[in-house]
Amino acid sequence: MLTPESKPDAESASQEQGPADLGVHPIAIETAIAAALWLIAVTSLAFAHGVETDYLLAIVTLFFVIFFTLFLFTATYSRGDPRWPTKRTSFREFLNGTVSTATGNERGRDVLIEIATLPVVLAIGATLIGLAWVIFG
Repeated sequence: MLTPESKPDAESASQEQGPADLGVHPIAIETAIAAALWLIAVTSLAFAHGVETDYLLAIVTLFFVIFFTLFLFTATYSRGDPRWPTKRTSFREFLNGTVSTATGNERGRDVLIEIATLPVVLAIGATLIGLAWVIFG
């Protein structure tokens, strides 16, 4: 129940977590983007064996380009936002520091794992499937 002297949950939660002075390091984002490009390259190289498949791979690549462009526009827009820190740090400081995210403060190491795990695992999976397709198919 809210009283005049109580604070809304979001405001009180952000004050309890304490200040985080680091943002997401560019290497974390670059890792995820590189894994996505790796996934597209492996898929194109392993499965491009006909006009219909090439057409579908071109559509998937086009969707990637569209979403990547939207990501770049969003990143460019939010870069100058005063709510997000812009302090330059080394990768080691990022891994050991506290990073401010939309859901709260987390260790930099955890942020890297959350950002990079899915794209890297998908790229490794596509590589293994592509190798099996090329060798046994």
